[in-house]
Order: sequence, then structure tokens, then C-alpha cells
Amino acid sequence: MIDLVEIREGDALQTLSADLPDTIDLVLLDGAKALYPEILDLIEGHLRPGAIVVADNADDSPDYLARVRAPGSGYMSTPFAEDVELSVRIN
Repeated sequence: MIDLVEIREGDALQTLSADLPDTIDLVLLDGAKALYPEILDLIEGHLRPGAIVVADNADDSPDYLARVRAPGSGYMSTPFAEDVELSVRIN
């Protein structure tokens, strides 16, 4: 199973700026909320259709929420549980 999961520690803007896999199936965002849109910029081209993005405390990142909830954004997104946003890449 270790070959199916990759955990990157450190500054997300650095650790996610290189050596990403061709396709990403699942992302858990749980860090500096203001960086969620920038992090999505880094990984978005690698998200396969159907990929899931779970953003903890997403209410603290209104720009992120506006982006994934916008019509035509390429995501289907909904609040899930308390202050968690569950988004699915649809194209």
C-alpha cells in the first residue's frame, strides 16, 4: 500500500511544486487556509476526473470556496461535515 500513498511534509508551495505524479486521485488540504487556491493551482493539472479534494476548515478560505463552487469550474463541490469542503474534479 505504501506505493499508493504519498505524504509530503513541509511548505506545500515548495513540496508540491515539483515531482508530482502524473495523476492524483485524492488530496487532503489541511494547512494554511489562505494558500488553498495556490495549492490547487499547483496540483490541478494532475487531478484526474473523479479525483477528490477534501479541504479542512475551508470556510477560512473564501477564495478557494468560490473557485471550487463556481459553475464551470471543473468541480462539483459541497460542504461536508463541520467546516470541510468535499470537491470532485469533473473534467
